[in-house]
Amino acid sequence: MIVDFEHHYIPEKLARKKGLISDTVTFVETGGIRRVTVHSKLYDINAQLSDMNEAGVSLSVLSCVLGWDAPLEDCCLINDDLADLQKQYPGKFVGLAHVPVLEGTVGLAELKRAIVDLDLHGVTIASQVEGLALDAPRLYDFYATVAELGVPIYVHPALFPEGYALVRDYDLGRVLGRELDLTVAATRIIAGGILDRFPDLKFVIAHFGGGIAAVKDRLMAKAYRFGTLKRPFEEYFDMLYFNTAGFEGGLIALQCALLGIRPERLVFGTDYPQDFTGVNTDLGKGMGAIREYISAVRGLDLEENLKKGILGETAAKLLKLNLPA
Repeated sequence: MIVDFEHHYIPEKLARKKGLISDTVTFVETGGIRRVTVHSKLYDINAQLSDMNEAGVSLSVLSCVLGWDAPLEDCCLINDDLADLQKQYPGKFVGLAHVPVLEGTVGLAELKRAIVDLDLHGVTIASQVEGLALDAPRLYDFYATVAELGVPIYVHPALFPEGYALVRDYDLGRVLGRELDLTVAATRIIAGGILDRFPDLKFVIAHFGGGIAAVKDRLMAKAYRFGTLKRPFEEYFDMLYFNTAGFEGGLIALQCALLGIRPERLVFGTDYPQDFTGVNTDLGKGMGAIREYISAVRGLDLEENLKKGILGETAAKLLKLNLPA
């Protein structure tokens, strides 16, 4: 059972509403800066199913690239569509709720509707929310509601994170800024006491946490400077989960991650169809490269149960799925 914990999708109705249906690649921009690359495979569910079959992916966890900063109306549309996909293709797709987390009671009501009424299996937010860090007190009500619902929070990089002026050139905001912001987000969740205040929360941080394993030793050594921790940094770190997406199957990233992240805390992910299709990179390795990535995980020098956990079983537990072996 292979579960892809970073698979992107746009409801066709939303793509049409935004004027994004096109035979060519288009871009969603803000102030002339590219935020999202849009192409037909994002909203063509039949093409996605075909690619999943070719890649050997059993089930995909869907998030919408237009949903992290969407207004309530669009979030409702996304959630309804994801719920329909779950029903139409049981065992193939699982949807994550998209909610306007700063809109108070209406946002929380939509979160409850998405999980309780629509049976979505988790919720997704960006690594910063309208410029707010993930330890901001304005997010406490959101976290309390998620903890009550007992679902995981998938943290995707902010589409164009604020606060990094030096990455505005060369498209570095998307290339490096997103990864830096994930590392900052994961660290602030720990330093900001979120895991003390809400110990039952399950965060899944995208892209190996932006490559956070590479600086984990420094974080452990310097964490006393935060002045907030009640336990060693590593104890909090081991409460987080991370997916393997964002590096297009890069084995250096995978091996580096395993030096600092316990395999029990890794879940498989691809960033399809933004990666492996040649749309967001110049590689265009295709679905065969996803099969190779899966094989690389299977070939790791780890116990068999740990490899099965990375490839699907850990994700299934987090999402509370009853899936065949």
